[in-house]
Amino acid sequence: MPQQESCRVLVLGGYGHFGARIVRALSITPGISVIAAGRNPAQAAARLPGVDLSRIELCRLDTAEAGFADALAATGADLVIHTAGPFQGQGFDVAHSCLQAGMHYIDLADGRDFVRDFPAQLDAAARAAQRSAISGASTLPALSGAVVDALAARFDQLHGIDIVIAPAQATPLGMATVRAVLSYCGQGFDGWIDGRWQRVVGWSDPQPVNFAHIAPRLASPCDVPDHDLLVQRYPGVATVRFRAALELPFLSRCLAAIAGLRRIGLPLPMEALAGVFARAGRCFDRFGTDLGGMRVTLRGLRGGVAHTVHWDLTAPMLHGPEIPTFAAVLLARRLAGGQALPTGAHACLGLLTLADFESEFARWQIDSEVS
Repeated sequence: MPQQESCRVLVLGGYGHFGARIVRALSITPGISVIAAGRNPAQAAARLPGVDLSRIELCRLDTAEAGFADALAATGADLVIHTAGPFQGQGFDVAHSCLQAGMHYIDLADGRDFVRDFPAQLDAAARAAQRSAISGASTLPALSGAVVDALAARFDQLHGIDIVIAPAQATPLGMATVRAVLSYCGQGFDGWIDGRWQRVVGWSDPQPVNFAHIAPRLASPCDVPDHDLLVQRYPGVATVRFRAALELPFLSRCLAAIAGLRRIGLPLPMEALAGVFARAGRCFDRFGTDLGGMRVTLRGLRGGVAHTVHWDLTAPMLHGPEIPTFAAVLLARRLAGGQALPTGAHACLGLLTLADFESEFARWQIDSEVS
């Protein structure tokens, strides 16, 4: 019987903050050949610790260069996983290039407009190519949506969805992540609150939140795809909130101060502040722990009585940064295993179940529980 050819998966940004983790996971997956692509392959050895470089290909690709589409097509990849953020303000050219080359496409985007508009912008091209294009294969909205889907059946009427992510202080930070965070710091965005769209300011007004196994933290609002996608997915829900909670209150209040200054119109150099904030944050690592967490709280009615359910995730030993990679890894393995991904363009909502993620939690000693 002829041996099945391996699935060629190209990870764009393959030795970056999240890309390196995906390369590591897929390089030991049977049936997958990994191509780690970026602007400087010479950096790969230093940025891919624990990866047997003899098991992967290295490729130079720069999305900003004129010949990117041709260079991408020449790789012969079956699937491209795009990790090179930030996606806030990024266009859809990379996804179009993948589809024109006959490749499936997955990204880790958390930009609200990018993920929300992705299906409308790419669906026709994806269906014409008979390929799958999936955006937001990350903690949001892939995991957050899977949690809500799993718990919503416990309610007769679902009224509120509240999601909080709490990274460990010592979590390594990619510059794309820091730039994404600061992009909406002090900027107003629409949040679905009490059945209507209301203006919310990013990283303002930090409020305490309790978790199952980590100390309470101050959480502030962030602009993410869930604000739109979960409102659409659950008609009748009155409030959808997403917040992020830094481990150290001092840093939360620093971001709130920056948000306040931007809100009154002070022209702060946010690009320069991204580097400053990333470096300064490292100075406080000794005051934090290695515990990260996530809490999803649903409120509504069951049997006519008010009902609340909490789902808590606790990630030890700085394993939190693995979580945003799980959805892309799971989908890539699904494709390599011979299961078709859905044709067309989709936000990564409803494509994976909470049970799918739990298999990855176990690999990393990540605990989750419902209360």
